[in-house]
Amino acid sequence: MTVDSKTTALLVLDLNARCEDPKQVCHKLVEPVAKLLVRVRNAGMPIFYTVSRSHKGTPEKRIPKAFDKFYGGELERMLKDRGIKTVIVTGTSSNQEVLYTATSAVRPLGYNAIIPLDGLIAHGEYEHEYTLHQFTVLSGVADKFTFTELDRITFN
Repeated sequence: MTVDSKTTALLVLDLNARCEDPKQVCHKLVEPVAKLLVRVRNAGMPIFYTVSRSHKGTPEKRIPKAFDKFYGGELERMLKDRGIKTVIVTGTSSNQEVLYTATSAVRPLGYNAIIPLDGLIAHGEYEHEYTLHQFTVLSGVADKFTFTELDRITFN
């Protein structure tokens, strides 16, 4: 899958210092997402690391998780200011942060969403599969979701 690096942004949801701990489920995403980050940076594409507005300025290790990263924050404005049309959504808690943020991106905000199946994770297989199912049945906008894998994303 080739994406336009001028109109696409990478969203990295809730991958913070706690993910350095091998006991945390998000630890499994550190290496694969890090590899994608190198390629995204080389393509000159914007990257957004998210945190809820109410915890802006909080030390990284003390940030609690919040679901929809568009809610009450600056993410939408920053994407619009850069002319972004497509977001690649990666992160932990696929049934929470990824589900709610990607759904908001697509509806009501109108972005296309690329979901790399190996770039998100949940605590259990059911939660992960539930999230993917929800994207495929979201009324009127399911076609705005594209599924791929991290290594299959290329940039022009």
